[in-house]
Amino acid sequence: MIIKGYKAFNSDQTNRYGKKFSENQVYHNNHDLKFGNNGHGFHMCTSLCDVFRYFNSDVCVAKVIGFGNYARYDDEYYGYYDMYVVANLYIERFLTREEIIQEMLNRSSLENKKFLSTFTLNDTEKNLFLEKFKNDEDITNLILYYQFGIDVYHKDNSLKRSKKRTKL
Repeated sequence: MIIKGYKAFNSDQTNRYGKKFSENQVYHNNHDLKFGNNGHGFHMCTSLCDVFRYFNSDVCVAKVIGFGNYARYDDEYYGYYDMYVVANLYIERFLTREEIIQEMLNRSSLENKKFLSTFTLNDTEKNLFLEKFKNDEDITNLILYYQFGIDVYHKDNSLKRSKKRTKL
């Protein structure tokens, strides 16, 4: 089976164990596949937003293709699906931050709900998302809450919210 998706690395393109990864390269794992920090194989997600569940926004993200043996993990409780650990991994290319933002701006509301609660946007990016989703109250509230630190989920803050929002 071939699985296309995304994988996060440290900002220097290494994994958490210090191994450097490069574009247009294939990597192999010869151990039994297992999820987790003590697992074996290459972890990847089919959805870009899911990558940031485990990593902050100060990472390097690659478009990847997994193939060969694989295991799939769905965390339905938190709404994360299609996470894989694969025996073989091809690194197509590393994405720029701008490419990540543009790709997410064209994704569904559900994907952006996950993304905006985990990825730290800069001021320009915050405004891009506010403009794009200005008619989506759920997304706007997530941006205000996670990106600006404005508590929009308590009734006693409703006046503060509207005052702060006009300053954005």
